[in-house]
Amino acid sequence: MIFLKLYRLHLKDGLEIWNNKLNNSDITKGDHISLLLEPIKKGLNKRKSNVYIPNSDKTESTNLINSTNKPIELNLGNELNGEPIKIKINDETEYTSRHFGIAGTTGSGKTQLVFDLIYQISKQTDYELNFTFFDFKGTDTREKLDSFLSSTKANFVDIKHQNGFPFSPLKNYDLSNQNYIESFASDLRTFFKSIGQVQSASLVREIKDYYFDNKSSPTLDDLLENILEKNKGKFDTTTSVLQQLINSGIYDESKSYSIFNQSTYISMPSEVTKEIKQFVTFNLLKYMYDNIKKSGDTAVTNNIKALKHVIIIDEAQNFLQHKNARPVIESMLRELRSMGIIIILIAQETQDFIYKDFNFMSQIQFPICANVKDKSSKRIIPFLGSVNSEVKLTAQLAKLEGGKALINIGEPKLIELKQWWKTKQR
Repeated sequence: MIFLKLYRLHLKDGLEIWNNKLNNSDITKGDHISLLLEPIKKGLNKRKSNVYIPNSDKTESTNLINSTNKPIELNLGNELNGEPIKIKINDETEYTSRHFGIAGTTGSGKTQLVFDLIYQISKQTDYELNFTFFDFKGTDTREKLDSFLSSTKANFVDIKHQNGFPFSPLKNYDLSNQNYIESFASDLRTFFKSIGQVQSASLVREIKDYYFDNKSSPTLDDLLENILEKNKGKFDTTTSVLQQLINSGIYDESKSYSIFNQSTYISMPSEVTKEIKQFVTFNLLKYMYDNIKKSGDTAVTNNIKALKHVIIIDEAQNFLQHKNARPVIESMLRELRSMGIIIILIAQETQDFIYKDFNFMSQIQFPICANVKDKSSKRIIPFLGSVNSEVKLTAQLAKLEGGKALINIGEPKLIELKQWWKTKQR
């Protein structure tokens, strides 16, 4: 990228020199013709064009997002007496929301439960209900997940340097709608604290200028190059952040990916900074949110709600803890439930879901408390909901350990969680 910037600046200086020579040449003697013919005599090779031309439709065709109206009954696990806990997730006579909130420390069994639930959904819908799993940590390999991926017919997208996610954060939008530009700048400011309000406003102007001048949306490379040219090659806070994103290789802006009509496991790179992973994941979530909203509500037939997609956000505290990111997740939970979307939020602790400005549990139908560090009833009750007997809850909490969880369907119950690693051995 630095090479491209310097090359462009060098080319600009060269053209200015050439222009000065033309102005100083004796046109009456034909000096200008000799000057222009000189490089041709030396030889010019016509190069191939590598210009990326995006799809004229900036967003995916939302009316083609598949849906299924098959009834789904999920087995969450067994009570300690062996009785299975099952929920008819899209039966409107029982539930009007299908969102999950799962809290649990590393090794508590929460991820294996989610894998098992996704497997059940895939089998019961004949793989018609697709999912997108955002693995924030990115520590699981394709080989380690092979059984799960093959059983759910999911693509594994392992984002690494020089193998970024096939997506462009600006070119995938029609920037004639300036809200997208301001949203992009706002998201950068949310996760990169070095970008202040002034720098964010300046970035908005730069993107608008590029779009006005070129009649197209920029890639990150285009944007950085354009700003550096105006700054005469000097880096500032904004260009440094853009350079970080580009150098991480986390995007492959020359390609595109249809995320809705296939199941995808997105493994974020463990070697890049937390801020980059936060921004990219959030950027993709907002893209999905915007497109799903355009697709409209799904129908209810014989009390069964048609479903379109499952979105799983692992390590969700990375977004819920950001005051500026919370409203987007809140809107997703609130608005997308009528559009046939299941959202599964996975976090470390119950308090990751509850804030003074918003309690996410108000939009979550199925709270599942796996083994957590803070087992005080003060923390657990706001997560699970009101209980008939706090004494009974405290007694159950004392038995809470890895592979077990508390749920509150009718009343708080301690259950043994379904675990994918056990299911796949059968």
